[in-house]
This record gives sequence, C-alpha cells and structure tokens, in this order.
Amino acid sequence: MISHKNRIHRILFPWFVWKMDSPDIFLTFDDGPHPVATPIVLNILQKRRIKATFFLSGRAAKEHQSLVKEVESEGHSIGVHGFNHTRSMAWSKQITLTEIQQTEEAIALSGARAANIFRPPYGFFTWNTISAIRELHYRLIMWTTSSGDFRKNWTDERVRVTAMTKLSAGTILLMHDNELTKSRVQNVLPRVISNIQERGFTFQPIH
Repeated sequence: MISHKNRIHRILFPWFVWKMDSPDIFLTFDDGPHPVATPIVLNILQKRRIKATFFLSGRAAKEHQSLVKEVESEGHSIGVHGFNHTRSMAWSKQITLTEIQQTEEAIALSGARAANIFRPPYGFFTWNTISAIRELHYRLIMWTTSSGDFRKNWTDERVRVTAMTKLSAGTILLMHDNELTKSRVQNVLPRVISNIQERGFTFQPIH
C-alpha cells in the first residue's frame, strides 16, 4: 500500500492531482457530511462567499441527505471519498469500484451529483486504486498541504500555522468536517481563510 506522505510519489504518479494549475487556492474538506461540523463549515464559507470541495463519505451522505443537498446548493463541488472510509478498500479493485459507486448512489439519493473526482481515504492507494479510477474515468485528487486539523494533541494555532505552510498558487489544502474537527473548525477555519486572503489569494472549487 502506498501513502500520500511520501513525497517521492508526487514524482512517481504525476497523473494524480497534487496541486492545481491555477493562481487560486483550493479548500477541500474530507469525511463529511457531519451533522455538527459541516453546517459550521458551510456557514463560514457562505459568509465569506467562498466555494470549496467536499469529498464525502458515502455512509455519511446516506445518513445526512439534506446536508449533501445543501453543499451542492451552496455552489460547492462534491467528490467521492469511499463509502466506508477504510484503508482496506485499496487492496481490491472491485471493492474500490463498489465503494465509489455506492457513494455516487448515496449522494444521488439527496438529489445532488458528484463530480468525477476521488480522494482515497487517508491518502492510501495501490495499483488497484489506480486501475479502478481509470475504469470509472475519475481523477484522483490528493493534496498539497494537510492542515492536521484532525490531530487531537495539536493546538488550534498549530493547525493554522501548518495550513499556511508552503502555501502557493494552486495549493490544495486538506481540512476535515468530521467528529474530530467539530469543536475546532469554528475557530480555525476563519483564521486560515483570513490568512490566505491576506496573502492575496482567492478560492475555487475542484470540478
């Protein structure tokens, strides 16, 4: 199994999207929709008039259909993050295909539609993952910088500083709207957005 954490993989797998060819910054949120975290994120983005990309868990999407529809109606992009959010799906092409298709169906139940973009849970992938996304004509979206917002032992300030590390045009910034971030997103996200805007950047979703 291959992890996003090894930078050499950005060289070995150049057809993955690690960074966008754009002057903008791309905020992405994994693991939602979450009944507490996602509404907070959506409210902040709406007030700032910012569009982002949400990589949704199929199981969560099935449970919180109104939030899925709200993400779409607010003009954000929706991507697939697997149905069960497990690393083990990377070991099987068929499981990967099934998880992606199940997530598509769960999102469709809300009346929304996912773009053909996929981010593997935890950033783990194998050649099975690559084969599956090629068969489905998906793009595999990784990230340039992870904020570390899911780390319980990190302070909000450390998350903010980490999110700003190596920020440059086209950066794909990974954040989360899940159980681990529900208590800090209200404080961290506005500060991260303000810091990015102070550097002269604007935001776009990934389609």
